[in-house]
Amino acid sequence: MKNLPPFFYKYKIPLVLGALMLFVISLSVFIFSRQSLRLDEAQSLWQTSRSPLKMFNIIAQDVHVPFYHLMLHFWQVFLGNGVATARALSMIFFIAAIPAMYFLGKLAYNKNAGLYAALLLSVSPFMNWYGNEIRMYSLFTLVVILHQYCFIKLYKTTDPARRRSWWWAYGIVSLFGIFTHYFFLFSIVSQGLFYLFNRDLFQPGDFKKFLGIIVLLMIAFSPWIYYVLKLGSISNSSPLLEAPTSVNIFNTFSQFLFGFQIDYVNTILVSLWPLLVLFGFFGLQKNKKPSSDTLYFLTALIVPMALAFIVSIAFRPLYLSRYLILSLPPLYMVIIGFFANLPPTIKKVFQILLVVLMAATLFIEAFSALTPVKEDYKAATDYLMANAKADDAIVVSAPFTIYPVEYYYHGSSVLSTLPIWDRASYGPIPPFDSATLPQQIATISQNHQNLWLLLSYDQGYQETLRLYFDTHYQRLTVMHFSPGLDLYEYKIRY
Repeated sequence: MKNLPPFFYKYKIPLVLGALMLFVISLSVFIFSRQSLRLDEAQSLWQTSRSPLKMFNIIAQDVHVPFYHLMLHFWQVFLGNGVATARALSMIFFIAAIPAMYFLGKLAYNKNAGLYAALLLSVSPFMNWYGNEIRMYSLFTLVVILHQYCFIKLYKTTDPARRRSWWWAYGIVSLFGIFTHYFFLFSIVSQGLFYLFNRDLFQPGDFKKFLGIIVLLMIAFSPWIYYVLKLGSISNSSPLLEAPTSVNIFNTFSQFLFGFQIDYVNTILVSLWPLLVLFGFFGLQKNKKPSSDTLYFLTALIVPMALAFIVSIAFRPLYLSRYLILSLPPLYMVIIGFFANLPPTIKKVFQILLVVLMAATLFIEAFSALTPVKEDYKAATDYLMANAKADDAIVVSAPFTIYPVEYYYHGSSVLSTLPIWDRASYGPIPPFDSATLPQQIATISQNHQNLWLLLSYDQGYQETLRLYFDTHYQRLTVMHFSPGLDLYEYKIRY
């Protein structure tokens, strides 16, 4: 480091941030943008290909809010709806989040902490995955980082004029946030709880301002909520979710740090958790009390996860790690805050070890064909276009997986779903009924010689489908394209 030219030290921060952003762009262009379209991405492309009014109607029946979809709609109007092009919008938000993360770390701790926070975000397997997906999660992360920056500025700034500016910024970012994802409300709840237990950090009158912003947000958001409730059909096409357990919480922390890994890699990572417990012990020594900023980040980390868990148990399962991506920046900041309390040598060891592990798991996630979340619908449909004949039938299940298949498939065979789903009719996807299965298969297979069954996203009846076909028809072919994505060919008639 001592032999580096003087300009490096003068421009160290922009050079490092630029290098991190270039690293992320390179991964996106040469690796992630070339992967097959996934189910959620196909739904985004299908939804945003409609007119804005029709798009709002579709989204209101889903589990999301419209800000990202509106941006993606006009992005496609001007630049096209290719997979790489649509993913580029998410990548832009991810790239913007890197300097935003630096400024958040600098505000809470110092410049070096800010650079380390930006480094963690850049090598994060979780962020690189969703920073290259045609969904709102990288935008959500960027908005959350800006929102947390504004909130911390509110209790760190004393000048009245500057505080007024930060209140305005806080309100505007909050407005974008609630129209980016429903879970953004958990971020506001976290900040409200932190305020209630740390009122001495704030100025007199801040409670009224905070409450006023919440009221204005409720007024601004109420037309959308009214529209959703009026339609009364939210989540008609959502995958089935199970009630979460403590395993889901563990997996969330693991995915935030190491992304989506195959079983044997996860086993190795599990063995490292005692080291993290030891690290937490050092970081929470009584004579080294965490700073107010670290306590805030700890609140912003735990509260959304706890609320999502409670709601999932008490009302309806909605606990997904990607929905909780708003807790990822606080997790990295909590780690940095705990690092600050470690002895210098141990601190450096943990910092290096964490980056090496995250970079290694990012490499595995990107290149391994066994990565659990990879969905190679392109390879499956390429195979079908090369092998399925005009008098064959192609059936996909679960029914909502028709979206990525339709995007890629341009062959002459008829596409159907099981259960049979008429998307032109109003209402949810028909439930699976084993009693009507023979009749549905007879309807689909009429006048066809062979039937191709593409199974993915098991909704509890996938094995029943496979066993029925195996016991009633001759299986000719079986192909595996990615974890959980399997294709079977059956002889229907001779």
